[in-house]
Amino acid sequence: MSTRGTFVRRAAALGAGLAAGAPATALAAGRKNQLSDADVSKLYAAAKKEGTVVWWTGHYTQSAAEKIGASFKAKYPGIDVQLLRQTGQVLFQRLTQDLKSNVHEVDVFASTDEAHMTILKKQNALAQFVPADIDKIPKEYQHLDPDDTYQLGDIALMCINYNPKKMPAPRRWSDLLDPRMKDLLTVGHPGFSGYVGNWTVAMNDKYGWDAYFKKFAANNPKIGRSVFDATTDIVSGERILGPGADSLALERKAAGNAIAVAFPEDDTILVTAPVTVMKEAPHPNAARLFMNYYYSKEYSQTAASTFNLPLRLDIPSPTGVRIDRMRTYHVKIDRLLSGIPEMIAKWRETFNV
Repeated sequence: MSTRGTFVRRAAALGAGLAAGAPATALAAGRKNQLSDADVSKLYAAAKKEGTVVWWTGHYTQSAAEKIGASFKAKYPGIDVQLLRQTGQVLFQRLTQDLKSNVHEVDVFASTDEAHMTILKKQNALAQFVPADIDKIPKEYQHLDPDDTYQLGDIALMCINYNPKKMPAPRRWSDLLDPRMKDLLTVGHPGFSGYVGNWTVAMNDKYGWDAYFKKFAANNPKIGRSVFDATTDIVSGERILGPGADSLALERKAAGNAIAVAFPEDDTILVTAPVTVMKEAPHPNAARLFMNYYYSKEYSQTAASTFNLPLRLDIPSPTGVRIDRMRTYHVKIDRLLSGIPEMIAKWRETFNV
């Protein structure tokens, strides 16, 4: 593994048109190779010469991601954000194909599946980077990758979305298995959504495939793709409940729709969604500046305004509950690496989709 200084020199050589000394030098701050405020100022000056950052993300809805991009441009005028928002699995497949073809168009890649990053890391496709304010996020997630080739980009909660006008709040994940829920359930697909993949692994590991998913399948759930499809189905009235993210449901609830979220007594599923700077990023300085922005107050404030969890603990969450004080279940990366492919295969066998 190269050192941060070695990488920066390499990035300088690769970055066409970069002036000598302009690339993102990372001087030691509170943590080895962590950016200082002075480094960020130099980074911005170099990034303005590049003028653009290309951001592929599976985090957030389209509208929320657009607001994040707009808030970055407001803080750093002169740098455009080219956004592509798709499900995590779809983005990863496209990125993998591009890398095989030696195509490098992405600066910052944000996935909903941490396993994607470990695969890319083995391919030497990721840059090492330690943002300035990484120490402002929950301590247990400050070292998602010990080599700093990726960092925490989003904390998502998989809970139960439901229509409060049609039923009382579910209390446990097993409530979705009640035969009375037949033809009322909706869910995304682990083959498309990293969030749904995390939830599927969690349910399998907590309760067993046959004990949980065969009963779940017997209730004839509507199966979409994105984790947000469940919320959409409930708001439209097509279905009444299902596993889904909290963010879009809270947004739709605030708009007056009949939807609510229930945090199960047997654990809300916490998903750590990573973000990285690509090693061959076409705009290496803008890429680092954008990823550094993830840990700013402005970023977390914008995320919270779109009903997503802020990364920083000093910014209130949409529900007012700090993430470090919730009862959660987090599937570790070693389990995800084998678990998600295994669950996708079982899912297609059980649900025929």
